[in-house]
Amino acid sequence: MGELSKSSTKKMNEITDEMSECFLRVIEKDFSDIDFKILENRLKIKYMHESHSAMFLDGRKGIRIIVDHGITKQWSEINCKTEIKIFRKCGMKVTDYTIANEVYTYVIHREDKFYKELEKIPDKEWLNMINITKTISQDVLGQIEKTAANIGFTLEDILQLMAENSYITEIRSKKK
Repeated sequence: MGELSKSSTKKMNEITDEMSECFLRVIEKDFSDIDFKILENRLKIKYMHESHSAMFLDGRKGIRIIVDHGITKQWSEINCKTEIKIFRKCGMKVTDYTIANEVYTYVIHREDKFYKELEKIPDKEWLNMINITKTISQDVLGQIEKTAANIGFTLEDILQLMAENSYITEIRSKKK
């Protein structure tokens, strides 16, 4: 039994290595310098062509990527691990990943200095931001809650991430 799982883990690593290499080679030969925005745009195009939905939420701990693949857990695992390898090969730290039946999620840390500054904001201020999202329609809230439940989040967790994303987007636009 142990040998079978070692074999399947090895095969999974081979598949995800090959898929991540192919994805990066299309963009650039030296992928250690690929910018996050380029990766983000390429992934969004990939999701669109494969009819998958995704959310990129810039939160206080990094950019949380949530992907609803609508396929088997095994393919979600392959896709999640491939994407994690893509970001790591480009020199970015990836944490907090969860693979569920049809959805997976992970966090990218791409600007340590920026996120260190965000850590100085007290938790209470972050938690008060959820009020910003009260303008979302009930239909959309239902879809968000369904996706959240699929990956072990509550609706409040996702709304908090959305509020943080809105705040951070505002900060970034002021910096430009």
